[in-house]
This record gives sequence, structure tokens and C-alpha cells, in this order.
Amino acid sequence: MTPIQRTLLAIAAFVALAVGSFVYFIANWDATKAEPIGAAQETPHFSVPKKSRSLGQRPGPALSMRTAA
Repeated sequence: MTPIQRTLLAIAAFVALAVGSFVYFIANWDATKAEPIGAAQETPHFSVPKKSRSLGQRPGPALSMRTAA
């Protein structure tokens, strides 16, 4: 078997494995166990001010300071 044939065989095996796992996932999907996306109420890991900066406004003074390298 030439190196090109081995490469094509490896690519075909990968594609077959990917398609097979996707078909298996879809075939075994149970919608009753899944939580709807809209039901997930996750709090952000960072604070967001109520009035965020809009496009076109200057950044605050803390963001405009340049650090010397």
C-alpha cells in the first residue's frame, strides 16, 4: 500500500468515525432529558455596568493610560 493510499484510508476512516458518531448521537437523543436553552439562567462571571459605553464614545481615563514598555 502506497503512502498516498494509507493517507486516503486514514481520512476515510476518520470521516466514517465522525459520521458514525454523529448518527449514533442523533439516534440516541432523548429530548426529555435535555434542558431547554432558554431555561438556563447562568449569572455572568464578570460585572457589567448598567450603562455600558456605546460605540463611538471615548474610553474612560483608566483605559486611555499607556504603559511604558
